Amino acid sequence: MKKHLFLLSSVLTVGIILAACGSPETAEEEPGTAPDEATEEVVEEETDDSVPAEETEEETDAVENTETAEPAGTLTQSDEQTYELYVLDGYELTAEEPRKDALYAADNSAVFMRIETFTPEETDFAAAEESMIQTLQAVNPEQEPAEVTDFDGADFDQSIAYEVPSTEGTVTGIVFEKEELLVRLTIFDDSTVNATDDLIAMGKTIESLEQ
Repeated sequence: MKKHLFLLSSVLTVGIILAACGSPETAEEEPGTAPDEATEEVVEEETDDSVPAEETEEETDAVENTETAEPAGTLTQSDEQTYELYVLDGYELTAEEPRKDALYAADNSAVFMRIETFTPEETDFAAAEESMIQTLQAVNPEQEPAEVTDFDGADFDQSIAYEVPSTEGTVTGIVFEKEELLVRLTIFDDSTVNATDDLIAMGKTIESLEQ
C-alpha cells in the first residue's frame, strides 16, 4: 500500500512539474504576435504615404494642361497680311493700308495697335528696330524713346520695346522675331483707357500662316 501511495505521489509531482514548465512556453508564445501586428501597422502607414504622390501627378497634369491651353479671344486672320492672332472681346482687326493692319478698341478707335509683318528677306531686326524708333521720335520730337525694360520677350527669338509719352497717353513700339516672321507693333493708347497690356497680349499671339 505504501508503494502505491509513493508511486501516486511521484506521478502527481511529475505532472505538476510538467504543468509548471508548460506555462512559460505559453506565455512566451503569446507576446510573439506583437511584431506581426507592428509590421502590419508599418505597411499601412507606408501605403498612406502614396497619397501625396498621386496629388503630385494631378498637379503636374494641371500644369501641363495650363501650358497647352489656347490664348483668350477669337482666332482671327489678317485680310492683308499672312498672319493670324487671337482678338479679345471689345477689339476689332481691320486693314489700315497695304501691309498694315489696325487692331483697335471698339469703343474708342483712337486707341489702337498698328501691325506690320515682314519676312527675313524683306527686312532684318536691326532695320525694323531703327524704323520703329524713328516713328516714336516723330510722335514726340522733344523726348527720346525709352526702352521698356520689363517687356517679356521669352517667347521670341529676339525682341525690343520702347515707349514715349504723347498728348493723349503713351505710344509704345515693339519689334520681335518669331519663327521666320518679323513683327513691328506700334501702340497708341489713351490714359483714360489704358489698353496697352491687352494690345501687347494680343500682339504676342501673332503666328505666321506660311509655316
